Amino acid sequence: MDFHSIVFKELIKQGYSIRGENGEKRVWDISDSKLWYLTPELSKGFLNLKNYPPYKLKVIDTELKMLNEHAKVIAESVSSETFNLIDLGCGDGEKAEALIKSLPVGIRVRYCPVDISQYFLDEASKRISLLNSNRIAEIKPYLSDFHDFEKVLDDLTSNEYNLNIILLLGETISHYEVNELLFKIETPMHEGDILLLGNGYRVGERFVDIDKYKHPLFSEWSSGIVKGIGFNTSEVSFDVRFENGRLEGYYTILSDKMIENKGRRIFFKKGDEIIVGCQYKYYESEWNEFFSMYFKDVNTLKDEEKEYALHLCRK
Repeated sequence: MDFHSIVFKELIKQGYSIRGENGEKRVWDISDSKLWYLTPELSKGFLNLKNYPPYKLKVIDTELKMLNEHAKVIAESVSSETFNLIDLGCGDGEKAEALIKSLPVGIRVRYCPVDISQYFLDEASKRISLLNSNRIAEIKPYLSDFHDFEKVLDDLTSNEYNLNIILLLGETISHYEVNELLFKIETPMHEGDILLLGNGYRVGERFVDIDKYKHPLFSEWSSGIVKGIGFNTSEVSFDVRFENGRLEGYYTILSDKMIENKGRRIFFKKGDEIIVGCQYKYYESEWNEFFSMYFKDVNTLKDEEKEYALHLCRK
């Protein structure tokens, strides 16, 4: 199915909600991140965000440093020297590379990048292959989104690889409703499996620093989604806001437009909004409450500023 059809189908499926005091505004929410990487252009654009200074410093660099520092602790949390390293939302494999390079001698992993983007699967597999490391027993990419994680885990678990370390890094979980995603991941996990989750803590006021999300990099990347619907960039305007307990990136439609796909039509009105991305931010106490609902054992490793953490969550 082509990208236009996929996005159009998502709009039909989700429909719109009414906002505004007088019900004057229709809001179409297609913020599910599975749409963010469905073309090579979108995937490449997302990788450009890694170089945005606030994100690079607070998330990328911090997490890479922590993976290097805590690789031994992570490896010791698994009761086997051979296991699946399942990289959910693998991106270009940079974080998995950092962890693998720092694993103790004797560890053998089957690297399993999982992503909705074939481009990312290829990039991550290539990166790990170029390590030429004796810690890599095999590379087994898997094309899927998180909603099918039960099938992913069933297919990847075998007699030889019957334990799993599941990576969910780079604040990936912050773009989902946390309880929903943790439930989908924890339910099919086997006893002894580990979820290694990387995410920042909200420190101070919950909704602040909105201007940093208005950098042109965000609109340059996400415009590929509204183009996929059928809009030109001159027909929409990008902005961000704090609403519904989260950060929302959205486009406002500047003039009426009818868009058709395979005989179905959607009439967009001037002033309609299309939400293309969201992010949730939680305090440490809230994260602890989430984890207590799903895992019996959680080891939290914090950075020096105590604003970012790796969570080793054992089933």
